[in-house]
Amino acid sequence: MGSMTARGFGSKLDVARLRGLYLSLPSGPASLDGPLSAVQPESVIRAIVATLRSSPTQPGGMSFRSQRTASALLETRRAFGDLVGAGPDSVVVGATLVGLQLQFAELISRDWHLDDTIVLNRLDSDSVLTPWLRAARASGIAVRWAEFDLETGEVPTWQYEHLITPRTRMVTVPFGNPATGTQPDVRAIADLAHEVGAMVLVDVGAAAPHVPLSLEDLGADLMTVDASSFGGPTLSALIARPSLLVDLDDGARSPARFELGPLPVELLDGAWAAIDHLAGMDDGADGTRRERLLHSVALAGKHTASLWAHFDARVARLPHVTVFGGPGPRLPVLAFTVARRRPSQVGEFLARRGVSVWTGPSGLTQLMTSFGADEIGGAAFAGFMPHTTIGEVDQLLAGLAELG
Repeated sequence: MGSMTARGFGSKLDVARLRGLYLSLPSGPASLDGPLSAVQPESVIRAIVATLRSSPTQPGGMSFRSQRTASALLETRRAFGDLVGAGPDSVVVGATLVGLQLQFAELISRDWHLDDTIVLNRLDSDSVLTPWLRAARASGIAVRWAEFDLETGEVPTWQYEHLITPRTRMVTVPFGNPATGTQPDVRAIADLAHEVGAMVLVDVGAAAPHVPLSLEDLGADLMTVDASSFGGPTLSALIARPSLLVDLDDGARSPARFELGPLPVELLDGAWAAIDHLAGMDDGADGTRRERLLHSVALAGKHTASLWAHFDARVARLPHVTVFGGPGPRLPVLAFTVARRRPSQVGEFLARRGVSVWTGPSGLTQLMTSFGADEIGGAAFAGFMPHTTIGEVDQLLAGLAELG
């Protein structure tokens, strides 16, 4: 991975320094909304403001403003590529994951036949499910569902041995579910899919600030990333394995062919600033941006894993709080309910005690239905980010204890 001379992986994340990179954290409430409502660092905010002041326009023209946007777009592709270990020519940028995937689903489904199938997952977000369910309906093919264990939140790999058949064309795998923190064995599932020639789409979900990502190591053909899940603007990227874009469309000499409609050009600088922020979480990391990302995210993951272990051991003592999925190691995110309280009541109560959690739409329809949470108005969501302190976790625990 290159030179990692300063401090090394045995060091601890300097959380105080990291918190200083956020304008709202020192004086605001404990921001534990997690990936569903991540806080933006000051560098992202300044990048967006500076872009707006330059009066951005769409790329493709000869004006200075258009050329500046073209440069920003290339830098954004490079940044997303560095995040997952891919080149900029494999990165397609867009406003939403749904919009990006709709066009890919249309391209990929052109060769589907009536006896083909796709395999989706109950942990997939609506932004992943919507495009592929629509493509399946349009093609008349069957959808097979991978289930998760309601007690543990885990996705058993063995079920894919039965779900994936020689007629399977696409398999989606949620790498970092923002409610259960689940991380399936993506590589094992991908290997099963590739044995029959099926494509694999991996949604990064909540994983980016906690787990170093590698498109190649996971065996993904396509990977989706939402920058807002780690403090970026509402801008997304779809990253393909090398040469796949050309395979899908013979005329595709550039990712721009897949970037349909006006791009959210005012957010491009903010997106790569957010990825630069991840790379700089440990100011002792050196090397390329990719190397700094691997180092910093691994270090941040150790910190957030310790926060989760602290929370997990103590929330088990609160019988009125139900945490979705099982105890033990997982991404430091959670969905939870409190006995006799609706999610909005929980959010309001905690807010009065200086703790912010997410109680708005989750975009996890299948998961909410599986847990039966849709019958009580959903769930509250929380997440511990690299800037989270153990004191903030204790604030959340104290608020939850009071709710009992």
